[in-house]
Amino acid sequence: MAELVDVIDEKGRVVKTLPRAEVNARNLRHNCVYVIVTNSRGEWLVTKRTAMKKVYPNLLEVARGGTCASGESFEECARRELEEEVGVRAGKGGAKLEFLFDFDFKDEFINERVRVFKCVYDERAGPLKLQKEEVAASFFATEEKLRRMARETPQAFCPDSFPVLNGLK
Repeated sequence: MAELVDVIDEKGRVVKTLPRAEVNARNLRHNCVYVIVTNSRGEWLVTKRTAMKKVYPNLLEVARGGTCASGESFEECARRELEEEVGVRAGKGGAKLEFLFDFDFKDEFINERVRVFKCVYDERAGPLKLQKEEVAASFFATEEKLRRMARETPQAFCPDSFPVLNGLK
């Protein structure tokens, strides 16, 4: 069965539930989470999307995340996406999720209400486990270096990374 996603109005109220493929094809507004992962030195985990991604292939991302399934809370989605994409456990016995802010993002590909979280990945917990379908490469960078990279080569980044960086000013 196709994954179902809640379509929301401008106030975040669910107006209908549709298959994810239809929500994406029609660029309908839905809930999404992004999680900034930092290491114990405060450096950000940056990942490069795979070439097979339909939206923003081969571009850099400053946060892990994805679409909330129908009925799934932002926190549940954040925990699921962290574990799926990079193998980081959050919540009970894992990294603590800290809410940062919300923002809306819409372009020709996506239409999202985004909740941004942060978590610190304890490198002593073991190596990251990158999801091969999602993540082609990863590295850690200081926030200063990341901002400089985004200024100097904005075309290398997913457009929805900029509200995340700007929201932390």
